[in-house]
Amino acid sequence: MSSFTDKDSNKDNIDGPSPASQVPDPSRRRFSRSAIAGSAVLLSLGNRAAWGQTVGCMSVATLNSFDPATQHFVSAPAGRPEHNENLAAEIHRISSPPNYLGTDGTWSSCKEPGSVDGICLVKGNCPP
Repeated sequence: MSSFTDKDSNKDNIDGPSPASQVPDPSRRRFSRSAIAGSAVLLSLGNRAAWGQTVGCMSVATLNSFDPATQHFVSAPAGRPEHNENLAAEIHRISSPPNYLGTDGTWSSCKEPGSVDGICLVKGNCPP
């Protein structure tokens, strides 16, 4: 006479696969990773929507490493995404260290909202 519990009786149930034996869909994982990365980009751009014509933004530390005479960044090798020589040259043309805030009447360099040290180049005046 053998006695077994409900737990033991479920072991012999072969009606369907157990959750542990299911293989996850790789395209679903790829989509999840892309969605997470994309949401970070959308959240960072959301605060610039009311700015009108924003050309681009970069940190003060990156601007400090740009040499306007040579038009190159001296702190790190070229080709990094945050190293935009044209943007840095325009911000340097309009303003100067230490805060890089200024205007030439057509373009303005403004503090990026929500950023510790971000500076953005915008057409027109800085938003209030």
